[in-house]
Amino acid sequence: MGRRIKKPPAKPELRRKWLKRLEEDGESPPQIAAADGFDVRTVRKQIEQARQEREVREARSMVLRNAMESHYHDLCQFAQSLTLEISADKAVSLLRDEPMWSALREHMPRSPMWKKLGKWDSVLEEIDKLRDDVRKQLKGEVESDSRLSEIIAAGENAGIPGIVAALDFQGESWAQGSRGLGIKEYFKVESAGEEFVYVSSGAFSMGKVKQEHAAPIEKVLIDFESKVTSWEQYEKMRGLFTELQRLKVGLRDELTVIILRKIVPGRCKYCPM
Repeated sequence: MGRRIKKPPAKPELRRKWLKRLEEDGESPPQIAAADGFDVRTVRKQIEQARQEREVREARSMVLRNAMESHYHDLCQFAQSLTLEISADKAVSLLRDEPMWSALREHMPRSPMWKKLGKWDSVLEEIDKLRDDVRKQLKGEVESDSRLSEIIAAGENAGIPGIVAALDFQGESWAQGSRGLGIKEYFKVESAGEEFVYVSSGAFSMGKVKQEHAAPIEKVLIDFESKVTSWEQYEKMRGLFTELQRLKVGLRDELTVIILRKIVPGRCKYCPM
């Protein structure tokens, strides 16, 4: 009897072909063994191993897909957070420390969005500084207006902050292209009994004052309304609000693309692969 020659072990690509022949071509293990010159037990064992290897690959692929979907979801959620801050005219500086900030930047390093985000915070800082300057100037000029000296002397001090707040709101509304309050239109005097009245302009209260003090307050409000909107600070503020609106439109457009696309191009250190 001749010496039996042992077949070399089946390679991975061969067992994958056997599995394909079994599942797609309908060949049985004995038919495959006879055709390729292998023991049928070897064919069955290799087919089972190929099946297990496929299951492992599919499981890994599913885990990776789920991890990538979760990663993209985190990036899109962060883009949504940026959108909410920008829509509310808030600075995004606090979000810079978030891991997803650096992740999104690694994914999209050449996006013009990053330059706009830097400019966004810068413009907001300039607006805040102008607001402080305007309020200080308003407070100083209102307090020094001789028409209010009797009111201040009478201790009716709530009137001054109310006047400043109403004028500040009006000026900033003008700077944003809005009509604002319309101080004369919304000026209101209500009886408080015994020769006293409550004075207000829209949502801004000047408190309880003597009846004869209502007219000077109204006059100061009307005169300053036209005066403050001609100040250089408000002209600068108008330009800054125009720039802020331009940045808002551009940033919201770019962030909306990220949010709705749901897949972010590029890679980062947090990518699952």
